Amino acid sequence: MVNQDIYIVLDSPVYSTGELAEVYIVSHATVEEKLDVEFRDYKGVFSKASIKLEPGVNIVYTLEYQTPRIPGRYEIRLVSGSRLLDSVKYIVYGDALESIDRYIVLTWHHHQAPGYLPNGKYRYTWAFKHVADEELAPYGRGPYHYHAIILEKYRDYKCTYNLSPSLLAQWHQLITRGVQLENGEWIPSNSKTAELVLETLELYRKSVERGQIDVLTSIYAHTIGGFLVDYLGMNDIVRDEVAFGIEVTRSIIGVEPRGIWTPEMAFSMKMIDIYSELGLEYTVLDGKCHFTGSQGDKSGHLEPYIARGGHGEIIVFFRDTDLSNHLSFKNNFKNEAQAWRAAYELAYLIAEKTRMGGVLTIALDGENWMIFASNPPLTAFYYDKLVEYLVKIQSKNYFETSNHREIINKYSAKRILTHIPTTTWLCGFTKWNGEVRRQPHYWEKARKTYQELRNYEEKHGRDEYSQRARWALWHALDSDYWWAEFWDPTYIDTWLCEVQRHLLEGERVKNNFSKTAQLTIEECLEQAITGE
Repeated sequence: MVNQDIYIVLDSPVYSTGELAEVYIVSHATVEEKLDVEFRDYKGVFSKASIKLEPGVNIVYTLEYQTPRIPGRYEIRLVSGSRLLDSVKYIVYGDALESIDRYIVLTWHHHQAPGYLPNGKYRYTWAFKHVADEELAPYGRGPYHYHAIILEKYRDYKCTYNLSPSLLAQWHQLITRGVQLENGEWIPSNSKTAELVLETLELYRKSVERGQIDVLTSIYAHTIGGFLVDYLGMNDIVRDEVAFGIEVTRSIIGVEPRGIWTPEMAFSMKMIDIYSELGLEYTVLDGKCHFTGSQGDKSGHLEPYIARGGHGEIIVFFRDTDLSNHLSFKNNFKNEAQAWRAAYELAYLIAEKTRMGGVLTIALDGENWMIFASNPPLTAFYYDKLVEYLVKIQSKNYFETSNHREIINKYSAKRILTHIPTTTWLCGFTKWNGEVRRQPHYWEKARKTYQELRNYEEKHGRDEYSQRARWALWHALDSDYWWAEFWDPTYIDTWLCEVQRHLLEGERVKNNFSKTAQLTIEECLEQAITGE
């Protein structure tokens, strides 16, 4: 066989005993050939069928097959003579497994950093492009819009979304006032882009209203909270940003958030009291980097835990690292047949992981896994097929798709963790502090700027100038601009200079300073432009 792409998939990776199944042979064939389909158990082949493969694209052969009456794991192989072309496994379950509670919670982190500058003009428009651009054509538009369409298509599919506050705020600005770009271009609120953003937002709101999704709030500008708290002492910055993020989520989505996405999963035990004091009840951390090093009454990662801080507590769901990374990074498909096969494989792995019960959390970026793939449109096809499989398995009462709000209402966390290490989903902070030579220097600049802010407030208290300076500092600390591959010191400098501008303006007003302070600001802005 030459240049053949041929795969086996079933209509579900899970069946009850004796159920009728459909077996699909999906082919991108270039030659004609006779193939055998072998049905196997642990003893070997117990049944066989033959098909005649014909040349063509997206050729689908369908075989009906009654699954065995004995529960277990089974396999189907596609062979040509002595050559194994493909094989798939499937689960046949009986009454014993049917009585076990199994939940799968897909958790999507939709985030875009503030793309605007202190003057309000947008340098980056990803918040809108990933809605309206035809990045996933012919299957859909941008990933934010496509996710919402999938929710509408599969209403029995439940999951969790973090619609980050900075993303929501940018959507809200576009649909209410329009936005101006740095190059002078204007995107009005009645543009096609704005219409698609509004449609997307409304679809998420409707999904919330019908209980299909839970929406997590977050730190407004996506700072790496654990690093700021433990290494820079910026507890008040993190608290203020979380409080503002809650208000953005509440006002734009119309729901009182109970859970929070911890940006980059950059967690510290000190953040528990911040979350708890603000009325937040749960977050998601990493099964490898956080759970492995945690201390307390531990079992496996397929259950929620209570993490106790100094004064408060929060429920933590630990994502399955392997399956989350599988979905995040194993997504480079060359055709629909391969993508369909991959969706089946992941659905099977999910079914296997939940086989003995529990709450399986899979958490990842909602947009990057799609747009950074070698062929982004095929990730849309793949996601559609994956959700179709999850809903099909759910209809068999094998597991339930759910969201975290729903889980904590019916699945009580009992085990208590006394310590979770300060780290991220990458098991460290090097990506933001050390992978680029100048990152540590910029963190020192950020620390000094924060200290100047605190010194100002010790003299004058919190006033309108320090509040504006705090707003600017949030933006300078957004982790997206510190990430090694997207390192943007000019953006960071611009917002750090904005902090200086507001503090110097406050000093000028309160102490009758004038040109000297203004000249310092101009020098700072010039430094930001050159990126020195």
